[in-house]
Amino acid sequence: MLKHDYAAPGIAALILAVAFPIYWLYAFHVGSENFVEIYRADLLSLSLSDLAFVFIGVLEIYIYLSLRRSFAERLSSGSVAILLLLMALLVTIFHATVLVDVALAVTATTLSEDAINTIGEFTVMVALGMLFAYALVGLILSIVLLLNRTGAPSVLKYFAVVLLVCCLLQLSIILSPANIFVFPVALLLLAFYFLSAPKMLEVV
Repeated sequence: MLKHDYAAPGIAALILAVAFPIYWLYAFHVGSENFVEIYRADLLSLSLSDLAFVFIGVLEIYIYLSLRRSFAERLSSGSVAILLLLMALLVTIFHATVLVDVALAVTATTLSEDAINTIGEFTVMVALGMLFAYALVGLILSIVLLLNRTGAPSVLKYFAVVLLVCCLLQLSIILSPANIFVFPVALLLLAFYFLSAPKMLEVV
């Protein structure tokens, strides 16, 4: 395994570590302090922020799939591979809600306000469900990594600790906005992992 094999996901992690807080700080700055209200307002309008939303989603999915490939190549850990695949799937569904945004923008003149509100509220509930499920899966992943049964390097243990904090904040709901600043730390650790010289991991 050569170092440059994972240069792309390492760079993606660095970009997302910067783009993620910028996007959500902007969203909270121009909107209310309530995530549901911010998400619903963005859902009912089509703007450049939707492209940014898709962009950070694609980066996050790519990073999880790359991390899954890295684990598959360096050690035998089926549980981690499944968990990372689930996280990528949940992120995909969450960010795919932008398609509803596009659909509403196209059909807004033909739908009643009640219909638009119903679709918007349903999509918000789906998005919240994906975030909750993501936090649960991420929590399990962090525990698996911290149990030291995968032979993962130290940097991934640090990532697991930060991911654990992120998931607990997300599940608390009230403290979830703190992830604007905590999640980028996890991304920086992943960037370091991807860009560092690879080492053979112990298979246990």
